[in-house]
Amino acid sequence: MKYLLGLPMLFLCITLMGQVQNSQESNEKVLIDNDKVKVFEHSSLPKGEVCGEGMYHHEPHLTVILTDAKVQITPDNGKPQVIEVKSRTSMWFESETHSVINKGDKPTKMVLVYLKE
Repeated sequence: MKYLLGLPMLFLCITLMGQVQNSQESNEKVLIDNDKVKVFEHSSLPKGEVCGEGMYHHEPHLTVILTDAKVQITPDNGKPQVIEVKSRTSMWFESETHSVINKGDKPTKMVLVYLKE
């Protein structure tokens, strides 16, 4: 009988550990990819990477913020900076390499739009 109770508890622990590990991951989904634009949706859980793994290079792009977010941006050649951005805002970024970490206590969601020439 003890073993019958132990197996479900072991399964529950393994499942919860997997969820904790996933809480630090980000999610990227291609929304549109045609001859004019490439559009990505990025979502991240707290402490997760927002738009790429580690230092990540972006071509010039428009970022549309879908949720309030608190992020730490670390440029390739600079100091980390924590900023807060509001939902329904947008920003243009020139080509750059950086890392971005979700420093807030809620998930973030952003859309990045790359123009193709």
